[in-house]
Amino acid sequence: MKTSKKTIWSLVVLLIMAVAAGGFLLKNKKDQDAKAAQKKDDNYVLRLADPSGVCGAPQQIAAEKGFFKKAGLKYKTVKLSPDTNGLEATTSNKVDASNSLLGSVVQPLSNGAQIKITTGLHTGCISILTGKNSQIKSAKDLVGKKIGVAQVAGSEATFAKRYLSDHGVNVSDKHSQVEFTQYSGSELPLALEKGQVDAIAIEDPDVQIAQQKYGFNALANSAKTKPFNTEYCCVAYVSEKLAKDHPAVARKYTQAMQEATRWVAKHREETAQIQIDKKYAPGEKSINVQALDFYNWKASYNGAQKAFKQVGNSLQKAGVISKDVDIDSLARNSFLNVETQQ
Repeated sequence: MKTSKKTIWSLVVLLIMAVAAGGFLLKNKKDQDAKAAQKKDDNYVLRLADPSGVCGAPQQIAAEKGFFKKAGLKYKTVKLSPDTNGLEATTSNKVDASNSLLGSVVQPLSNGAQIKITTGLHTGCISILTGKNSQIKSAKDLVGKKIGVAQVAGSEATFAKRYLSDHGVNVSDKHSQVEFTQYSGSELPLALEKGQVDAIAIEDPDVQIAQQKYGFNALANSAKTKPFNTEYCCVAYVSEKLAKDHPAVARKYTQAMQEATRWVAKHREETAQIQIDKKYAPGEKSINVQALDFYNWKASYNGAQKAFKQVGNSLQKAGVISKDVDIDSLARNSFLNVETQQ
């Protein structure tokens, strides 16, 4: 039986209509899914680790000056116990995001820590101090000596290890020529003053406070000593879960942190005053302003990646990170590009 041209055209028209209807339904479903995801993100309350210290200024200012609110972000601050830092809180799902010293996150990431760095914030903010009358004048002078730190795997210890390794001192776990001794942060200056340790590695503004009180000498400073003075010290990051389930929230968080960093760069005295008034940081305004002035406040995704590789290679050379780790690959996998890099 012959099929008429009219019948064929009718079938073609029906097929076109079916395809169009299918495309419309698919687009409609995608639109509905996008709206549902946006609603889910709009209602999400981001959990942030409570910020402290001079170098925590970006999160402090993002909250105090309304940059989180401007970005459309709902958030709450989670008070952490003294023995829990922002990285530990993020990887254990106590918070969704935090900011820490880059040196403290590279090794955990090489061991599989579930976080994504979203931006660098500033340079700075650690020093190695020696006693007022100490004969220690170089890294080599610390061979056979004790360095006091708040955490043996923390940022301060990491900076000290990198500085020592760069000057030929072995700091590997098995053959370290220097002993790292742990004290609570508040006890470190007194431990150095009493001669219980030969040097301490601490953060600002504790550095300035200890120097003013005891007359300690700075052997190395991450804001001034090469090559550390040009690399990012502090970075912002989110949990991998947040990056996967709520990318829009991660983007808003990063945008607010970057804008707050730019604000700090232009308002350092006001930042110091806010930190004192809101009890974010100890010390005096004039001393804390000195610390803030040492840092380069320029939020950058690309700059953080560059610094990550520099830190990773340095830690690998020092024997802190396994030689089997591909640092370039680790850097690529440890970052989340939220398309707000500078």
